[in-house]
Amino acid sequence: MLLKSFRYQIVSENQRRGYRITGICKSNTNIGQRYVLRVSTTRGVPSTSTNLKEALCEKIPVHYDLLRNFRKEHGQSVISRITVDNVYNGLQGVNTMVRETSENDSKYRGLTIPEVLNLLPRHGTSPSVEAVFWLLLTGDVPTQEQTNSLINDWSSRRQRRTEWWSGPGGGIIGSVLKNLPDNVTPLGRLSIALTILQTDKHTKKALENGALNHTHWEHIYEDSMELLAALPAIVGLVGKGRELKNVTEGGDWIDFLLECLSNTSEDLKGRTSVGDFLRLYVSLNADEDGGVPGVHITQISGASYLDISQALASGVLVYENEPVTGTMSQYMEFQKKVKSVLGTKPKEETLKDFLTSFIEENKLIGHKETRFLDSRYTALLNHVKTYLPGDVELSQDITRVLAFLMKNTKNKNIFPEQNSIAAPMFQFYGLKDMKFNQVLLCMSRALGAVASIIWTRAINAPVEQPKSNSTYTYFYSLRDIRNKIKKRTRVKHLTKFTS
Repeated sequence: MLLKSFRYQIVSENQRRGYRITGICKSNTNIGQRYVLRVSTTRGVPSTSTNLKEALCEKIPVHYDLLRNFRKEHGQSVISRITVDNVYNGLQGVNTMVRETSENDSKYRGLTIPEVLNLLPRHGTSPSVEAVFWLLLTGDVPTQEQTNSLINDWSSRRQRRTEWWSGPGGGIIGSVLKNLPDNVTPLGRLSIALTILQTDKHTKKALENGALNHTHWEHIYEDSMELLAALPAIVGLVGKGRELKNVTEGGDWIDFLLECLSNTSEDLKGRTSVGDFLRLYVSLNADEDGGVPGVHITQISGASYLDISQALASGVLVYENEPVTGTMSQYMEFQKKVKSVLGTKPKEETLKDFLTSFIEENKLIGHKETRFLDSRYTALLNHVKTYLPGDVELSQDITRVLAFLMKNTKNKNIFPEQNSIAAPMFQFYGLKDMKFNQVLLCMSRALGAVASIIWTRAINAPVEQPKSNSTYTYFYSLRDIRNKIKKRTRVKHLTKFTS
């Protein structure tokens, strides 16, 4: 255990007599003393440590103190009003959850997507994935030195876990995946791969040795870092279905991913350019609002003390239909249908006529009715304008015509989802299997999921346990309340009349 993991105040017999002793304590300190978290002196100040675990150690006492004071002062305050419609609409738009890493308007630790893209250290033209993870876990914008430190850490960790993905038959994972039937989807293969992994080595050993509750996060951290370090190789095995050969374990997360994907797809266009695109895509999708089904399931599993790989596996299959407005596969099928009927460069009038039928059937694949344009789409569009001018024109034409038709026929504002431009970008760069590209989306979300689960363990957050009732129970309960109100009102009027 790191000595810097928590700053404590030792409250002993001397303190009760008026003496105050403050220090940093190990987990195996003397029995009979009580330990109280002290507010860290680094509040509001980014950590200067190049060790991610040490940087996180500085943040936990600060956040713990914030939570304690916030709940003490506002514990009984109301933050949401829930109606019957809310319950039957899946609590959509109702504030009922806490997720420290990101929010529902595409903010990472309070930073907007444009701020993330501009502030984080870059690898090529896009933010470094390791820098994004550092931000999600600590809330700090890392320096280049801190980012490089995490790159080196993950590189060394994946070399210590080669038995998962390397060797005869593709290691532990490859030996299982190669025997799966062909009808198992890439996401199904990823779910199986994560399920069979034993990623709780550090946590299991610590629990056997009687680790204290407030130290559990440290061991989850170690297991999580090993899994994230090796995740690109697992994704490569999912794509190829057999062992990876001549793979170099060094480099950053995306470099290692490309080493594995080069075994999967021989059509990758330019290692540097596709690397910049993948770093951008992963950065944009590293986390999501906690209410999104896949994210929510993973978070609940992580809080339920499953090991980290099983927690990630529990939410993987939900990404088969993520997002509900249209997966990359569905959008490319839609675009393929447009091309088969109208050609690759249709005239605007013929495109309008063709898309009108889709509007009448409410099939707005890759688009949705909303007030704002998704900042992730904007970031991808800027990449297209800079590096791929003219290569994804059909996607932009479809978006422009759909928006015009919806505004003029139904007086509704629709905006494109990122899949409407990400899918053709993947295809351009040689990653043409859109079902496999859903795995890359899931892989990206693993960054935020792991960061959130580590924080869940760090503050010992409980598992969500909302109460459920049947429709009849709700109906009778509300009817009884309404009758009581009517009776009270009637009595009040009678009392006023008789007096």
